[in-house]
Amino acid sequence: MEKRRARIPVKESFDVYALPVSAGAVLADRDALSHNKNAIFLPLFYVDYAFNCRDCGAAQIWTGKQQKWWHEIMQGNINSVAIRCRPCRKIEQQRKKQARETHLRGLAAKQKQ
Repeated sequence: MEKRRARIPVKESFDVYALPVSAGAVLADRDALSHNKNAIFLPLFYVDYAFNCRDCGAAQIWTGKQQKWWHEIMQGNINSVAIRCRPCRKIEQQRKKQARETHLRGLAAKQKQ
């Protein structure tokens, strides 16, 4: 092992942005990811992520641009991934909104008693 280490040249530092990046990748702004305090590894770039919608099963792609928006602008958790297509996401948001309204109506009725 020592012989191998001796043969490998040691670089003091390297430019992560000079590393080969796949075509279509979107570079990450690591300063914008500072809200992920417990993350061990932060991405250098985002690549398109293929997934199937949890509700309808449709094949979808979460693009690198959408990932950058979610993780850096909206400050989403770096470990979160897309699981629903846009129409199913809207349906789920509506379902949650109705459940919240029902819950609040129930609480208001209980307080009147």
